[in-house]
Amino acid sequence: MIISLIKEETSQEYDERMIEKYGSIEKLEKTFEKTPKNLLHVDLVNWQFLKENPKEKITHEEILITDKISIGDNETEILNIIKNDKPKSIREIANKIKKDPSNVTSKINLLADEGLISFKKGLKNSKIPVLDYDKIEIDI
Repeated sequence: MIISLIKEETSQEYDERMIEKYGSIEKLEKTFEKTPKNLLHVDLVNWQFLKENPKEKITHEEILITDKISIGDNETEILNIIKNDKPKSIREIANKIKKDPSNVTSKINLLADEGLISFKKGLKNSKIPVLDYDKIEIDI
């Protein structure tokens, strides 16, 4: 199964992500000069473009290839709740879909292990599930 995770980013969001990844556009340019690689080239061209066109948006896409997960109705419902309702806990998701929290926890952990969602820290070390993508495409 091939899963495409797609997010539309503003120039500011892209800039912040690239600074975290490379430090600065100047560092990326120097690195690119020494080791030209396709990924570096795409990042550099996109970053330069957005510096010159700050109101433009860019689509960021990550590709996951996996046979470890099955996306069925339950998983789709969980992903929709995480994206749209922004729950504060896994228990809140379980209550919304009327399922046992332990079953929901295992499904959510699998979604996180595969990279579809992530967690941020909540109160008292709780894990808040987060879906940072605008669109998920699945090719079977």
